[in-house]
Amino acid sequence: MEITPQKICEDFRSNRLDKHSAIKQLISLIENSDDEEIREESVYSFQKIGAINEDLSLFEILENLLISDLNEKVRIAAAKLIKNNFLHKAIEPMKWAIQHESDCECCIIIIETLVKINNVESKSILNDEIKKIKKEKYLDKSKRIDNKKFKRSIKKLLKERKYESFSHDELAQIIINYKIMSTLTKKFYSVYFELESALVVKLDLADVEYEVRGWKADFKNNIRDISEITGLKNLKHLSYIDISNNLIRNIKELSDLENLTHLLISNNKITDIKNIDYIKQMPNLIYLDIRGNDFAAKVNKHDFENLKDKIRNFYI
Repeated sequence: MEITPQKICEDFRSNRLDKHSAIKQLISLIENSDDEEIREESVYSFQKIGAINEDLSLFEILENLLISDLNEKVRIAAAKLIKNNFLHKAIEPMKWAIQHESDCECCIIIIETLVKINNVESKSILNDEIKKIKKEKYLDKSKRIDNKKFKRSIKKLLKERKYESFSHDELAQIIINYKIMSTLTKKFYSVYFELESALVVKLDLADVEYEVRGWKADFKNNIRDISEITGLKNLKHLSYIDISNNLIRNIKELSDLENLTHLLISNNKITDIKNIDYIKQMPNLIYLDIRGNDFAAKVNKHDFENLKDKIRNFYI
């Protein structure tokens, strides 16, 4: 029978495998498997079998995966385990990783770990990242998309407050917002955003058709799933989102955006009436546009009784 992380965990729970042997088998899968999903699950399985406090070399294994593995999901798994179990040892690998990590989701975990460490050194690392953003000319160099918005917003902030007055979390939120917008700008053709205090408050990923000198060119984001919008749930100050004219079928993940006031999702592929419930979970909505979706024909204002005193503009 093929050895898998699930089989190792099952054998361990059934006392067919001792903890030391289970750890060795998981390490072997991480080092030798060609299946990246198996490698990722093997990392998480260390936690499942209670190996964290049993094997003194485990931190070194996770550290090595974080700083050198080629697969971003494996690096993310390693970063999460270090964050949750080895915080007292985390500063050095996180200091290295934040300077070299290219994956946005992994960067977010690294930044959150530095916040959780919550000491002078971790704050210094976050300060250094803010200074780098101030010097960065482009959000996306290949498209020549400049970084003026973040530079100006940070400059304005620093006229009002000194670095020392910012908390770990405040610095982290700016860096995370920057990392996300840099990633989205590289990923999609059409991205527009606005900042307040160097934090994203408006995001427009609606597909648009440009007409230049008599000919039309379609620039398509073609977003099919909200999960494609990397880091969206981490844009905690986002109040306005326009994802019209895409191919989205489900908006469940948008219900995590607690500060959303404007939701524009017209001309997508939303058919399931369950999406009404997700909209109901957005208590601060004042503007809603769901035109051009099949489910809109099944919707009326009475479906949003809990929001009726707030929604001022409602388009179906």
